[in-house]
Amino acid sequence: MKRNLALMILLLSFVGVNLNAQTMVSTEPQKRNVIIEDFTGVNCPNCADGHKIANSLMDYYEDRVWAINIHAGNYAGSQSYNFKTEDGTAILGGFNVTGFPQAVINRTTENGVSRTDWASHTNLIVEEDAECNVAGRVVIDYEARKATVTVEVYYTANSNADENYLNVFMLQDNIIAYQSGADQNPDQMYNGQYRHMHAFRDAITPTWGDAISPTTEGSFVTKTYTYDIPEKIGSFDVKIDDLQFIAFVTEQYQGTATRPVLNANELNIFKTTNQDLYPEIVSLNSSSKFSCSNEKVIEVSVINSGSDEITSLKFEVTVDDKDATTQTWEGSIASYQTVMAEVKAVVPEGEHEVEVKIVEVNHADFEESETITLTSEKWNEVKTETSEEELTIELTQDKYGNQITWELLASDYSVLASGGPYEILKGASATETHQVKVTVPAGECVKFIVRDSKENGICCQFGEGNYRILDSEGNAVVEGAGDFGAEASHVISIVSTEDVASVEYNKSSLEVWPNPTNDNLNIEAKSMSRITLINTLGQVVLDKAVDGDNELLDLSKYETGIYMLRVNTEEGVVMRRVVIGN
Repeated sequence: MKRNLALMILLLSFVGVNLNAQTMVSTEPQKRNVIIEDFTGVNCPNCADGHKIANSLMDYYEDRVWAINIHAGNYAGSQSYNFKTEDGTAILGGFNVTGFPQAVINRTTENGVSRTDWASHTNLIVEEDAECNVAGRVVIDYEARKATVTVEVYYTANSNADENYLNVFMLQDNIIAYQSGADQNPDQMYNGQYRHMHAFRDAITPTWGDAISPTTEGSFVTKTYTYDIPEKIGSFDVKIDDLQFIAFVTEQYQGTATRPVLNANELNIFKTTNQDLYPEIVSLNSSSKFSCSNEKVIEVSVINSGSDEITSLKFEVTVDDKDATTQTWEGSIASYQTVMAEVKAVVPEGEHEVEVKIVEVNHADFEESETITLTSEKWNEVKTETSEEELTIELTQDKYGNQITWELLASDYSVLASGGPYEILKGASATETHQVKVTVPAGECVKFIVRDSKENGICCQFGEGNYRILDSEGNAVVEGAGDFGAEASHVISIVSTEDVASVEYNKSSLEVWPNPTNDNLNIEAKSMSRITLINTLGQVVLDKAVDGDNELLDLSKYETGIYMLRVNTEEGVVMRRVVIGN
């Protein structure tokens, strides 16, 4: 065999043992994941259709189903396009395959299954309880082309066999080559050639798996393999960036094959750098929820690709290549572990590019960045001197009221009020006005959405419909015409002026400096318990429990403007106006 294995095995009985936080595998019972071992070939006229069917199942059951395209048999390989492997040929021989394409779904059958039945088999298996869970990672040294594969198996129930088999397969995507009948799967066409995906390239373990035990409920097994990634397999270069690693556990030998599959999973791939400190940004995500604020929270997924523990990171956040702010994170990231850090960005109205850059790791200079596109919606403002505000939703429908619906959503997406569908009116361009009153608490951000199911609005040849939202004084906060097509929406902020208007300033009990500030703000008061920062919209942008007489706030990440600082002390609540900016 071409593999070079240096095997380290650690078998632990989990009974009475607590796994630590670094464990990759879940200990909670799970449903069974599925592998589709698709026996295929470049000269098979209908195999591209099989690839398409497998892809659709992978898309539908995202992160639960994986196709393994095994090129073997009479239709596979040629001198120019040789996909064949020794392991793939052996796997084909372990099953009774009478035509191509056929597959075994979690190796639940001895015979190959026609592609028209792959979905029905998969749909049943994903609802079954799995006896074990599988997880792991692959750390790849790109320069040395060496992979360190670690797989963990945890049993949530007893297997029917005292010894099971752990299998690790290496697959490759994006192999450009010929495929008979390629037009049956146009999504994989590339410049007139076929883009082969999930192609089986090698088995990291022995062909039919590596024996593991114990297999009883509560048992934990971990195995680590080192594998030299070949430069080439068959006719094709092995491109590291296109590799996948799938691990699965089979129960026992049945004939020449180990089957059935108890559970499977894709292994996470990490790049090793041979550096002590090397954080990498895996992804940036921000909530899609609406808000009455330009300040956006960005979740930054960071992996430690170095060998030393990371305890602090400094981020630089830049909007449209300007207005950079620095923010720090402190915690612990062990080697090849991932954490989710949060940074904030003030994003003006509209769509903007935000760059998040790591500029320090453990107080040493570093540079690693990713960008994300964020959008801030425009919002309307309603001020109230009380704890709530009554809004009036006024909608004038066109003739086809049965197509119209609307709702008013709170910031947690709960529905505060809704209306429609309405009746169909008599007359070609008839209209009718509907009014609904709704009470909204101060400090809330709400969103009004009106929809037309036919996507032609509430106007024009069927009647000139429109909509308005009025405040408690009868002033129009929102006015919209009916020619909005499928949907129109508006965001409204209910701002309380009560706190600011009623504050009595006790200058002797609270000191803040410097004010204005672009950076840090010193706060001094006796026995402080909580500090709150409120913007001009009445929104709380900072709320922090404290303990002591002194506190230093970093305000560099907040939007320029006037804020109200509210401090809870032993003398009561005292407040100051704070200006961020020059």
